[in-house]
Amino acid sequence: MTEAVARDRLDLGRSELAGRQKQVKRREQYVHGDQDLPFAPYGVNAEYDDLRHQAPANFLGIAVGAPTQRMRADSIKTSLSDEDESKLWTGAWQANKFDTRQDLIYRSMMTHGRGIASVWVNKADRARPIVRPESYERVHVQMDPDDPFTPEYAVKIYTVTDRASNGLILPASVTRQREVGIVYDAESMVRFERGANGGEWKKTAESTHPMRRVPFALYDLHPDSDGNPWSAVDPLMPQQDSLNTIRFNTLLAMQFAAFRQKIVVGFDPRVVDKDGNVLYKTNPDGTPDLDGNGLMQPLISSPGRAGVDRIMAFPGADTKVFDLAESNLERYVAVYDSFLTTFFSTAQIPPQYQLGQMVNLSGDALTAAESTLASLVKELQLAAGEGHEDMLELAYYASGGTETFEPTAEIEWLDAEARSFGQVVDGITKLITQGFPRRAAFEMLPGATKTKLDGWMDEIENEQLSTRLAQIQRGFVDVTPAPTELEAGVDNGTPLGGG
Repeated sequence: MTEAVARDRLDLGRSELAGRQKQVKRREQYVHGDQDLPFAPYGVNAEYDDLRHQAPANFLGIAVGAPTQRMRADSIKTSLSDEDESKLWTGAWQANKFDTRQDLIYRSMMTHGRGIASVWVNKADRARPIVRPESYERVHVQMDPDDPFTPEYAVKIYTVTDRASNGLILPASVTRQREVGIVYDAESMVRFERGANGGEWKKTAESTHPMRRVPFALYDLHPDSDGNPWSAVDPLMPQQDSLNTIRFNTLLAMQFAAFRQKIVVGFDPRVVDKDGNVLYKTNPDGTPDLDGNGLMQPLISSPGRAGVDRIMAFPGADTKVFDLAESNLERYVAVYDSFLTTFFSTAQIPPQYQLGQMVNLSGDALTAAESTLASLVKELQLAAGEGHEDMLELAYYASGGTETFEPTAEIEWLDAEARSFGQVVDGITKLITQGFPRRAAFEMLPGATKTKLDGWMDEIENEQLSTRLAQIQRGFVDVTPAPTELEAGVDNGTPLGGG
């Protein structure tokens, strides 16, 4: 890749990242609960505005978290030898803490439609390549126009803050930031830098890599025929706004209309003298006590305090007292529940995530209720599995692998479906009774991992060996060696005893 080509690709990548930055940030904010407040007229008071800030309830976080929490890759099956496969999983997956970091990729898949992982050679330890989840906000992958599902090159842009020699951030007066832009293709990498405030990009490094293609693995959700992924969050954001608005209206009703309002008409609370003239407040020096608008303030007679053991009396024959009924909050709750159910149905989240919707479920009922979420998780696993296979292939070449990484590789996932443990154990027992491989049956246990399975099988073998030794010591097992054919005098077609 020539420097001129790299610069052109850097400019295009910067333009693409800038164009989607606003939407990317808005999705991230909504998923983390930083959402638009319900509409309020200009100039509302502090009490009204405080209710607006109480209204948002982050259900988008549940829509993203419910399926991704159930996705846990356990191991990979490849055409490599068992030893090379184990080294690959340990060096690329375990060494980079992907047991926990894999969740970052799945959340990016749900939020933006695409998760990204980068792979690079680790010069300090070639057997442990550097694998990192990448931010969709900072990495643009340009697809091949002839094949929209194959990356042609990638651009990564980020800002670096220079630090003092002791590792501390420099004071604001002398601190310096640099913008870094890196362009990758199937063979090489070119690095550029410039000041954080802009300016000309200067090439600072260039190198080749052994990964055979662009060193980024893509995890795309619902890509179209042009290779463009689809965000699961975008269609849920308007529904989140409507839920926040309903909550706001409910809070308003609770605050201002959830109790009976006493109404008094025909009563003038202003104090008057014997001639009917209104009396006004005065200062100690006898001058009128003016309000903030410069107007005289009339003296007001208290209408009394309302209470169950009090009677309020008002002067004047035209005074009337009556009540306004309180708002029926159950109607607000019914509308809210309806919208919430629609939200969860659209997000493929089962009803038990709504407290009080389902209680005392049997195993079969729970499985049926979770069927839509289970389908979503399987779809995510299918998409993420392809990404993991690409990532581990890149890691294999980055670690010095020379064999061809066959496309038969497959990711094995922990069981994500909710089932009754008794049903699972009963099914496994029946399978083993019918001669099903014991290890394969144990893989169906909830939470079973490759490491746990290896330990279980070793313990079974040790227990069987201990039982057999105990039986031998007690004389329950005949350990006399079986006679050879010669000793038994068996005629197998050869002369016995010579001749």
